Amino acid sequence: MKATRGIGSVFMSIAIAALLSAGCADETDRGANNAERTSPDAVTLRMVHWFGTEAGPVVSEINERFHREYPNISVEVEYAPVDQYQSIIRSRFVAGGAPDLLGVFPGKWQEPFAEAGFLMDLSGSDWADRLKPDARNTMTTGGKLYAMPVNRNAIGVLYDKGFFERTGLDIPRTWNEFLSLCETIKRKGRVPIALGLKDQWVTQIIPYAMAPSAIYRDHPDFDARMYAGKASFSDSPWRAMLEDYARLEKNGYFNEGFLGTTYDQMVQMLATGKAAMMVMGNWSLGPILLTNPNAEIGMFPLPYGDADKPYWVSSGVSIGIGVSRTTPYPEEAKKYLAFWSRPEVNTLFLEGTKSFSVYRDVNPALDPALAEIEPAIRAGTYPFLDQNWPPGMQDKLFQVLQNWMAGGGKYSVGKALSELDKTFEETKTNHDWVP
Repeated sequence: MKATRGIGSVFMSIAIAALLSAGCADETDRGANNAERTSPDAVTLRMVHWFGTEAGPVVSEINERFHREYPNISVEVEYAPVDQYQSIIRSRFVAGGAPDLLGVFPGKWQEPFAEAGFLMDLSGSDWADRLKPDARNTMTTGGKLYAMPVNRNAIGVLYDKGFFERTGLDIPRTWNEFLSLCETIKRKGRVPIALGLKDQWVTQIIPYAMAPSAIYRDHPDFDARMYAGKASFSDSPWRAMLEDYARLEKNGYFNEGFLGTTYDQMVQMLATGKAAMMVMGNWSLGPILLTNPNAEIGMFPLPYGDADKPYWVSSGVSIGIGVSRTTPYPEEAKKYLAFWSRPEVNTLFLEGTKSFSVYRDVNPALDPALAEIEPAIRAGTYPFLDQNWPPGMQDKLFQVLQNWMAGGGKYSVGKALSELDKTFEETKTNHDWVP
């Protein structure tokens, strides 16, 4: 879902080292037993991905463990900002410099890459049969599996649990209660909701949290109807969603200067007590605790939409790793994915990044915030919206929402929605997005 230049990676490394201490001896022994089965020729696998410093330290640890087991194989990772990743990876394929391994967004994004023959078919991998069905499906195109899903994330409201308890604040159960909560927090002198739209990808998060309850809970076929030309952004709950998004700003519930605030800064605001809440994914839990190890963070679903039904949560596979079909090291790349799929390695990643499992046989210890929102996830979810949209649609959403929030009334909701409709229509059957 995202990657950033995070905060305090050394603390993450210390935490991961503690997790590794019990298993390092076994990994060393396994590496000694398997070294003789590897090729004596040194191989370097190059990977380009968007999972940044939230995942970077634990990825480094996994790569080190992999290298201990396969001493002739090294892995070099290049991180790209999530809102630039799509253009970067396209240009690599055009220039003939595709990496051996690459980040693959779940859902529709991978279709043109698979159809163009850029991705290796991984359907026969041993780990594939262990995946939960929805995780496997989101990485499948034309009946073939083109990437290994790594984890599952969810979007909700991260909140300062200690502040809520000290001031007697309750978890809101309706949208009106949420607005009243924001007003109460504002009166107490704290920023109700931290927001940083300088990083464009953040613009989508609040609408993503709204849409499952506002649209997909009652109309799960909405996207299919969009593709068929029978539904639109303009004539849907998207109008009310954008208006309510802007109303939060008008009421003063965001921090001042949110258009110039970065994601890292909004994380710091919640971690240090300057803000009480943040609508964001669980991937932010690690950076928050790196900034303030004593922070007590909870997570509840955004209560948007009709209150007489359970609220749905935006949740889905977040990270995928694929293999370039033209890599000169296909067997080494497959070994790398197989290593990632091992229960003990995948558990290390999930606990290090505080995320949910995609495997039937991997059950990590859940962070308290994850445990708090898990009942809402069981009640109903819809994937991150871009996973079912045409490739390129998400980039347009970034631009439109940033213009909308910066418009000061000059950029109408009607103009914003019509631009989204136009782009959806242009991209839904156009695979020229992939060169």
